[in-house]
Amino acid sequence: MKKAHLFFFVLFIAFSCQDDVDPVHPIFDWNWVFSGYQSSWSADQTFNAVSDSLYTYQFQENGNFSKTIGSNKLTGTFQIEEDQSNQREFLSLDFDDASIELHQNSDGFPLIHSCTGVSETLVFEEEGTLFGSWSACDGPTLFFTRE
Repeated sequence: MKKAHLFFFVLFIAFSCQDDVDPVHPIFDWNWVFSGYQSSWSADQTFNAVSDSLYTYQFQENGNFSKTIGSNKLTGTFQIEEDQSNQREFLSLDFDDASIELHQNSDGFPLIHSCTGVSETLVFEEEGTLFGSWSACDGPTLFFTRE
């Protein structure tokens, strides 16, 4: 019986002494696919689902990201930040010069969804869902789910 107690005690110590390593953030190693939107022009906040989207984000651990809308690919860097007042994490995306130029030459079809046209903010709504802040300048709220 003492051997069994000793075995479980050693097992307990072994598992409790593991290094504290931050887990990989849940945005990495996923495709974040446009899944729907809510209009900012209507009092009705109905979620309008979208399927078979060609609009995705990919985030890399080195701080780079890519955004694909159809055949257009934009790139840049991002940071994970925290909104202290709402206790919520968000992503601050800064597009590179080539992506900003692509956006400016897109014939009225916006590729960077923000008020500035040079950066975007994506907020974590819940695990597995991000939403954009384009609604701050009368665009729709865009939702992305991880696949």
